[in-house]
Amino acid sequence: MELIDEGLVHLDVEASTKEEVISLLADSLDCEGRLEDRDQYVLDVLDREKEFSTSIGFGVATPHAKADSVRVASLGFARLARPLLWGEDKVSMVFQIAVPLAEAGERHLQILASISRRLIHEDFCTRLAAAKTAKEVLELLAE
Repeated sequence: MELIDEGLVHLDVEASTKEEVISLLADSLDCEGRLEDRDQYVLDVLDREKEFSTSIGFGVATPHAKADSVRVASLGFARLARPLLWGEDKVSMVFQIAVPLAEAGERHLQILASISRRLIHEDFCTRLAAAKTAKEVLELLAE
């Protein structure tokens, strides 16, 4: 199973809170059979957010959970219709990471590093913000 596919990409999402975004992405992960327990996964992600905001700059947040509620390592993506406050930063793109507890350390860091390496390139961010389809987003992430 791929880390991300078209069913996990959401463009121009109307949301007014980070909880709405986290829930939407959890629903997608669950629909694809990537979670053991959707509700627990949402709680795990929200608990992590309470510890420290997952906004990483560049208008991006990376909410995540490393938990037994996750069946298979996965990545959900949401580009928001309007930026929203995430911690102290405005965020317009969200990469939500789900990793089974058994793969916690290394796999989570690999995914985060892969996202971060792409985000430092302004061209990548511009193209991601302009992508019209989930397929375009996947192609950008595959580069």
